[in-house]
Amino acid sequence: MNRLIATLCLGAALAAPLAARADDMGERVTEATKLVNRTLIKNLQTGFSVALEKTTAAMPEGRADAVRKELNAEFEKQRTLMVEGLSKEYAQKFSLAELKHLDEIYSDPVYEKFQTMNADPNSSVTAISQNSVTKLLNMLAVAAATENQPPGGPSTGGAPTPIAPPAPAPK
Repeated sequence: MNRLIATLCLGAALAAPLAARADDMGERVTEATKLVNRTLIKNLQTGFSVALEKTTAAMPEGRADAVRKELNAEFEKQRTLMVEGLSKEYAQKFSLAELKHLDEIYSDPVYEKFQTMNADPNSSVTAISQNSVTKLLNMLAVAAATENQPPGGPSTGGAPTPIAPPAPAPK
C-alpha cells in the first residue's frame, strides 16, 4: 500500500511540471494567435482583397463572383493554416511575457496608425514603395537577362527594355 501511495505521489509530482508547461504553451499559443491576427493576417487580408478586386474588375460579373467565391474560400483555408502554424511557431520562440509585450506594441494607437498607413494600397507611402521596388526588380531582371545572353549580345541587337513602373496611386 505504501508503495502504491509513493508511486502515485511520484507520478503526480512528475506530472505537475508537464501540466504547467502545457498550460503555459496554451497561453503562449493564444497570445501568439491574437498577435498573428492583429498584424500579419490583417495586412494580408487587406492586400488580398485589393488584389482580388483588381483581378476581377475586368471580368463579367458572373465570372467575377465565381472567382471571388473560389479565391475567398481558398484564402480562408490558407489563413487558417497560417494562423495555426505561425501561432505555434511564435509560441515556441517567445515567452508569454515577450508575446504580451509585442501585443502592447501592436496595440499602441500610434503604431496602429503607422501600420494602417503602410497597409493602405492607395496611400502615397505605398506608391513610393511600389515605384522603388518595381524599379529595383526591373534592374534585377535586366541584369539577369543580360547575364544569360549568348556571347555577342541578344539576337534582337539591343539590350532588354525594362518594364515601366506603375503610375503613382491617386491621392
